[in-house]
Amino acid sequence: MSRGFYTLASGMLTQQRKIDISGNNIANINTAGYKREQAVTGNFGSLLINKYKQNGIYEEAEPLSNVSLIRAVTENNTIHSQGTLEETGSMTDFAIMGAGFFAIDNNGQILYTQNGSFTIDEEGYLMLEGAGRVQGEFGDIYIGGDKFGFSEDGSIIVDEEVVDNIAVYDFPDYNSLNKYGEGMFLSDVEPDLVDYPVIKNQTLERSNVNITEELTGIMSSQRALQTAAQAFKIYDMINDKAVNEIGKIG
Repeated sequence: MSRGFYTLASGMLTQQRKIDISGNNIANINTAGYKREQAVTGNFGSLLINKYKQNGIYEEAEPLSNVSLIRAVTENNTIHSQGTLEETGSMTDFAIMGAGFFAIDNNGQILYTQNGSFTIDEEGYLMLEGAGRVQGEFGDIYIGGDKFGFSEDGSIIVDEEVVDNIAVYDFPDYNSLNKYGEGMFLSDVEPDLVDYPVIKNQTLERSNVNITEELTGIMSSQRALQTAAQAFKIYDMINDKAVNEIGKIG
């Protein structure tokens, strides 16, 4: 009987976790460069089922299979597909065409993101609000003011001179990326500098969240959650009868 409780309870927790993840995706649908997350479920521990047989005075166990009583969300898988590109008309907005990440210096810690909604700080450096300064091939990118030119290879042009190039980095394996805030990533792996990036100015990459897909997933999880809750009540009633009524017979 307890197996049913374990299975139903873990199923309810798993569906609630899926709802939470989809809800967070929807909340970040307007966050530039945000990458949707997807719940990955798996077995949480397992039991070895044995068939016992009497052999003389000894019992011998013959392994049959493994069974798991609990299903759980094992990880959140980030989907790195590119979002829609949208022209904004702002000179400090940038979007990478294809794979790659901008690098942001966050108090000495380098963060990687595809959010190119930049601004210029009080000292004249290109920065991502709330994160840090955008990195070029020579470090922090100094512009000085809002009057500058730009070419698609990442070159920042001030007074008709290239002062730096916006650096674009990529990773051979995105599994090495660890989430750090919404749309931001950390990595212990040294990334590769993209030699010939294509960057669009006055353009942002929007999130890759599909609102229809997320809402459909939430409704499916809610139905599964309600079904498990009803079954849980039935199990509880049966258990109550077993303890309080069947035990009194005889």
